[in-house]
Amino acid sequence: MSLLHPSPLSWRQADLDVYVATAGSDYAGFVGAATSGYEAQGPLGENLGVHASVDAAQAAVDGHRVRVTDSVPRRPRPLRTRRSGTHGRICGPT
Repeated sequence: MSLLHPSPLSWRQADLDVYVATAGSDYAGFVGAATSGYEAQGPLGENLGVHASVDAAQAAVDGHRVRVTDSVPRRPRPLRTRRSGTHGRICGPT
């Protein structure tokens, strides 16, 4: 998936008032009915708030996904620290 152009979300109705989003084959979040509207959650369970309509909640999930993918990518793992407290090499012995 490109960081600048994430694949579009595909919405499926999982239950009477629950919608699940996928991007490609990855889980992207869901929207479910709440007592005061529609609750949106991101792929890691982030609470994206309660919205007045299904469309607004789905837009919140899509907007959250774009913000997360546009952020600066993290290092795959932190630098190793030697016993002396200084940073060591990031790969194994040669």
